[in-house]
Amino acid sequence: MKLHTAAILLLFWLGIFTVHTVKGNASSQSMRKFICVDLSTKQLNIRTLVSYEKQQIPTDAIMFITAGGRRICASAGQKWVQTAIKRIDERRAAKRK
Repeated sequence: MKLHTAAILLLFWLGIFTVHTVKGNASSQSMRKFICVDLSTKQLNIRTLVSYEKQQIPTDAIMFITAGGRRICASAGQKWVQTAIKRIDERRAAKRK
């Protein structure tokens, strides 16, 4: 009887340990906080954009970040979006020099 009780306790503690370990690993992974779902149809003022992030899921988009911290998504295929990315990259390169 003691062996049966010990086996049940061992399985119980292994289960608790496994749940705790899996939960810790899942929550420690970095996850993107913002994703593009709706895309802006307006052309943004390139001078107010300070950064961008590329995104392919759920849609192929560019998330622009303004000087005020706003995040605005636009379709990656638009010509003005490619121009804005180029300008932001040029500004970053100029700051490094």
